[in-house]
Amino acid sequence: MRDPLDEYTIEQFDLTPEEEEKCLEIVKTTFLHHKQTEGGTILFDEQAFKIMFGSPYQSKEYFVRAIHKESGQLVGFMGGIPRMVSVQGNIYKFGIPAWLAVHYEHQKKGIARALGMKMVEIGYSNGFHGGFVEFDMDDHGIDAFKSIFRNYDFETNTLLTMRKFIVRAFDVNKLSTVIKLKKIEKVALAFLQKVSKTKNPRVRKLHADDYERVYELLQDHVQRNEMAVLRDKDDFLWYLSQPGVNCVVHENAEGIVDGYILAWKFLLAGFGNAIPFGWLDLVHTHRLSIKEATDLCKYLCETSREMGWYGLQTPYIPYFDSKPFKRAKYIFYPKILSISTYNLKQITIPKKVKSFYFDWR
Repeated sequence: MRDPLDEYTIEQFDLTPEEEEKCLEIVKTTFLHHKQTEGGTILFDEQAFKIMFGSPYQSKEYFVRAIHKESGQLVGFMGGIPRMVSVQGNIYKFGIPAWLAVHYEHQKKGIARALGMKMVEIGYSNGFHGGFVEFDMDDHGIDAFKSIFRNYDFETNTLLTMRKFIVRAFDVNKLSTVIKLKKIEKVALAFLQKVSKTKNPRVRKLHADDYERVYELLQDHVQRNEMAVLRDKDDFLWYLSQPGVNCVVHENAEGIVDGYILAWKFLLAGFGNAIPFGWLDLVHTHRLSIKEATDLCKYLCETSREMGWYGLQTPYIPYFDSKPFKRAKYIFYPKILSISTYNLKQITIPKKVKSFYFDWR
């Protein structure tokens, strides 16, 4: 394989508003070209791009791109999201390389690997302790990830393997326009697609004056789990206020919020179509009874459908009880996704974690 640096410039850059549109376009093009025969591609729009990278409280420095030297065109992109992580009481500075995208006409030339190596170098030079990378089983990025660390003396480890996804479809006919469903899958999803009105008066949508309380409850995950990603307070409060974020809460008899679930909008695409779907991102239900948590799960469906979404999904990380979701007609289906870590410094990270709080933004 030729050195990608012969044909491409691999560089760090600051994500300015002027650069956002070009970066989003390369992400869209790459993801649309992926899995054309099966459908079910995750596609991101301007709203999702802003949720992921647009926070004014998040650094704009941790971004890398590939420029084709001959044409001057942007052909590769990777964003970096800094996250603090609590591991058995120790706090480390981690990063999440996100939305690796290489234009399909320039793939298999080592660009993904070169982007990854550049991101690792940026993390190391900026004092990061390590990072997280997520893969599904057929993700070609796994090979690029492994090849990157053959060049470094950094420890890597598959921290967690998730074996199920959660999905709740509100309109199976619409879902089948973007993903190939087996007949039995379509029948099962159709049987469970009805969304009924939630009668529990203690569940409602998030209000702005709930933000501080929701952030306070978020700290439970640090206390309850062996390992947990942390949220910067200002960034988190900004995130709660974004269009495309749907958060529902449960309040106790005194009117104090004691649980919540949050999802944000993305597009599920395939066969030339795209439909709005919700990515289930934050779950805080452990203070609730099974009945209360089930009502909250149902209400998330109700409000998500009102927002024009056709369903919800997420990989299942068992930091929360699955029973309320199952009772609210969410389906748990086999699909393997792994979270790996890489250490840029000598730190103590468990080879396998017993309990792990991780969110997707």
